[in-house]
Amino acid sequence: MSRALGQGATAMKLARLTPAATAPDLLAVAVDPVTCEVLRQGLGQLGCAPSRVSEGGLAAAIALLRATPSPAVLVVDISDCADPLRDLDQLAEVCEPQTRVLAIGAANDVRLYRELRRLGVADYLPKPLAADQLRTAVEALLAADPPPSAATPAVAGGATVAVIGARSGCGATSLAVSLAWGLANDQQQRTVLLDLDLQAGTTALSLDAEPGRGLRELLANPERLDKLLIGSAAVQQGERLRLLAAEEPLDADLRLGGEGLDALVGVLRADGDSLVIDLPRRFDALCRSALRAADTVIVVTDLSLAGLRDTQRLLPLVTACAGGAVLLAGGRVGATPGELSASDFQRHLQRRLDVELPFDAKAARAAAEQARPLLSAVRGGPLADALQRLLATVAGGGATATLAGAPRAPLLKRWFGS
Repeated sequence: MSRALGQGATAMKLARLTPAATAPDLLAVAVDPVTCEVLRQGLGQLGCAPSRVSEGGLAAAIALLRATPSPAVLVVDISDCADPLRDLDQLAEVCEPQTRVLAIGAANDVRLYRELRRLGVADYLPKPLAADQLRTAVEALLAADPPPSAATPAVAGGATVAVIGARSGCGATSLAVSLAWGLANDQQQRTVLLDLDLQAGTTALSLDAEPGRGLRELLANPERLDKLLIGSAAVQQGERLRLLAAEEPLDADLRLGGEGLDALVGVLRADGDSLVIDLPRRFDALCRSALRAADTVIVVTDLSLAGLRDTQRLLPLVTACAGGAVLLAGGRVGATPGELSASDFQRHLQRRLDVELPFDAKAARAAAEQARPLLSAVRGGPLADALQRLLATVAGGGATATLAGAPRAPLLKRWFGS
């Protein structure tokens, strides 16, 4: 027994003399003492010193990062945040892009998890935490490929644009088709045009195409979704443009959640495709998922009194749900009898129009008769100029100074990626 004890003491001395393996670069902040202790236990199993765990909330984490270098993994407690999505935006101002953020909080809410993931947070764990659960999550983040640095940016996916009309006949579908065609042909980007009106969408008619088969199955079965299935459901429209549309029976019960669309957008983005989504005026799960996924959302309205009313109703819903910039486009300006002037429309709406798309009867007739996108049918003039400006704005994945007045995407998303 004494010999065994002596061997143990010798081993302890040797351990103290042997240089320890480099401890992982971790930093953790938690609101309550109980969670702090769990963090010390779980991160301690990875070699993290207890001093790297501090008590406090998101504000404390921001203060720490102002004074110390950003770690490889930051564990931050957001349970004291009234609006965690907004408050996390402030964290990105002091956090290096290479840092992975693991958020912990009191809410066990899958919607919050999706929103945090969309913003770029690496993972989210609800409290109460277990030390082993925490260790496993942090190990996964440490083992993952390092995020790209500013000096070596990753090849990002293309733009994701959602177009929704405030009312019927204002030109939303025509605009969606033109933007998709322009991204594919003028901007030379591989592009998918997705029509989420599975029963009465008209994007296929606008391109003289037959809707493919399988879009409903894609959206209903996200666990089976891959590039092969997407390819079989899509209809090729030229070298770089694909169409995903459907023509489901009018009496079909289409109660689809947003998970399928989230998965579809993820696969297309990972493949580097741009995506233009033509949205019906139904504020269902599919619509909300599309709005959250889009870099730019374009609300299209005519300048009629009914258009003003419907825009006043729709715009706050879209703005509250959108994950990126929201642009307001006046469609078919000059074509609606008795329409308001642009200045009167904006004054009553208390919101400026980001772009006006004047009605061009000759181009509209040619596009309808020849089943061509309006952008390919118009030959110069104010409409062509407005469409090209709008195309240049969305081509980079979000509204820029090209069209002023649109709110920017959250900084956290721009910094950590999506």
